[in-house]
Amino acid sequence: MLKLVKYKFPKMIDEENQGVLHVFESDKIPFPIKRIFTVVNASAKSKRGEYAHKACNQLLICLSGEIELFCDDGKNKETFLLESDGDSIGVPSGVWAEQTYNTNNSVLLVICDKPFSESDYIRDYDEFIKWKKIS
Repeated sequence: MLKLVKYKFPKMIDEENQGVLHVFESDKIPFPIKRIFTVVNASAKSKRGEYAHKACNQLLICLSGEIELFCDDGKNKETFLLESDGDSIGVPSGVWAEQTYNTNNSVLLVICDKPFSESDYIRDYDEFIKWKKIS
């Protein structure tokens, strides 16, 4: 079984017609924040990710819709469902991750502990498995 950490960020509802306020405070994030990005306007059943990081750790948060997160550490595989109620999963370096957007216009927020570096990515699954065996 994968040892990924689920996080649940607090939400506040003052009045029903004002919507839900999710609070993502940095002291609740498990690492210093170096990069934040979003994936928006994804069509239902589209897939993103399909890579692993050598060094970067990520926190994936579903802001809208529903996103299926598949993770593989080279030995164990697990699928998680992220919904827009503050669900998030910490994906450490060395884990292959794929996201399937189950609903139209799902929105994913990704918080990283490293700036972008193409050399940190492993984008071929067979290369990932070889890398896991030597790392």
